[in-house]
Amino acid sequence: MGMCMSAQKQEKKELRRLAKQMQNAEDKAAQLLADMPGRLCCNGATENSSIHIKQGCKGINQDSALTWEGFTEDEGSVFLGVFYGHGPNGHLVANKVRDCLPSLLTLPIQSLLEEGHENIHHHVKRPIKIAGSKKRMVYVDNGDGHRETENMNHDDIDKESDWIEEKLIAAFHKMDERLRMHPKISCMSSGATAIAMLIQGKDLIVGSIGDSRAILASRSTDGTLVAYQLTMDLKPNSEGEKERIEKHNGRVFALPNEPHIPRFWLPHANTPGLAMSRAFGDFCLKEHGLIATPQIIHRNIMDEDEFIVLATDGVWDVLSHEEVMDVILSSPCKEEAAKCVVDAARNAWERKNWSNRMDDCAAVCHFLKDKLIGPLTSQSRAHELRQGNHSPKHEDVNTQTQKTLARYDAVISPIELPQCVAV
Repeated sequence: MGMCMSAQKQEKKELRRLAKQMQNAEDKAAQLLADMPGRLCCNGATENSSIHIKQGCKGINQDSALTWEGFTEDEGSVFLGVFYGHGPNGHLVANKVRDCLPSLLTLPIQSLLEEGHENIHHHVKRPIKIAGSKKRMVYVDNGDGHRETENMNHDDIDKESDWIEEKLIAAFHKMDERLRMHPKISCMSSGATAIAMLIQGKDLIVGSIGDSRAILASRSTDGTLVAYQLTMDLKPNSEGEKERIEKHNGRVFALPNEPHIPRFWLPHANTPGLAMSRAFGDFCLKEHGLIATPQIIHRNIMDEDEFIVLATDGVWDVLSHEEVMDVILSSPCKEEAAKCVVDAARNAWERKNWSNRMDDCAAVCHFLKDKLIGPLTSQSRAHELRQGNHSPKHEDVNTQTQKTLARYDAVISPIELPQCVAV
């Protein structure tokens, strides 16, 4: 008995030592990040990117974003990210991931896999290849809410980029591990989603967990602009996600008052009602199928590619890919692009009479070319979106699609649950 107690005390002492060491390292890193050239995490613009974040009506803002040009010594390297938190400490989790995840990517992969970390090789999800060719399959938005695959010509992934993919996955895992040990942020019922994008030369590599979204605007052969969705919305009922959750005794179901929103619940308690299947933190669900393993997408940047948009669900809940592209193309300058997108989302919330439920919004726009070609449809249409004006015809479209637009909180308060469902 005495030996057991002694071992427990020693373990707690070691955990406190590691926590203090981690806190000291984070404090030093924060000082360095504040003066880092090319790094922006507040409203504004860099040479090729712009950021805008706006608080919604839920209370404290839990969205954050980052653009970091000159992220590594490689010429043209860029890190882009959007992060949104949920739960009581979601804002702290989102900001911590924003500040720490990029730095983890600069570490040797051996240090990311220390302390018995699991093998990551089987987690790498490669784009589907067509037999006998070098084509890849990517998601293309039809404008009707559905995605189809389309063949795109790319070179084979080289060994160096394979290594980056594995490091990205390892960095996500290490980030989650650090949150579990964090001495000041309780993440048992709080967490964050993330999209982390790394651009190195012509390589574009994305890791995502949760339901934020990244799109790539590219010119088709007839000159029109097409949105390629680079990430998938990882919901509790998504293919493969529900199976994993139920295998670990988690539950997936929607509440009667919001039947279109599947949620992730503990095995024997109606909490926390998470609206995504992958996230940092939320450790109460980690034994029941929630993971922080990112879905990886790798794409080569082509000559016809124009710009990239990363945004949280507060934007995508109310704006289509085409609407976002139109707003960006009609913005007065590239520096204002992200602000125009967020303003358009805010106006869309108001048009749908959801202004009192408006979600936090964050957007990052990164331009791959110096000049933008004319808008996809019309500048007047984009102007309407930004100003909050809409024609009767457009109002009809909004009325028809309003039922399919999912407006939800990331988690449900346990106080609300007994009125809706029973264990």
